Amino acid sequence: MGLIDVVGKKWAMCVVTLLGSYGTLRFGPIHRSLPAVSPATLTGTLKALERERIVRRVPVPEDRRAPGAYALTTRGTALYRSLLPLASWLRG
Repeated sequence: MGLIDVVGKKWAMCVVTLLGSYGTLRFGPIHRSLPAVSPATLTGTLKALERERIVRRVPVPEDRRAPGAYALTTRGTALYRSLLPLASWLRG
């Protein structure tokens, strides 16, 4: 699966927008922000975005049991910034 296939998926741009707007987030807050997405679909979306180097997993030092949080990579930040004019245009 290539980059276009991944970012063209329904929830991928929502995840990129959330992380671009709010910074590093754990799975729970991402899921609460996107209540219509199932946990399995969100997990798959995050893994696909990781494979394409759009999102990276960030350790959370205060909780070693937690799998960590997610943040945009440099490539992900560039994608987010390229989406901003489109979002502005959509708002009219």
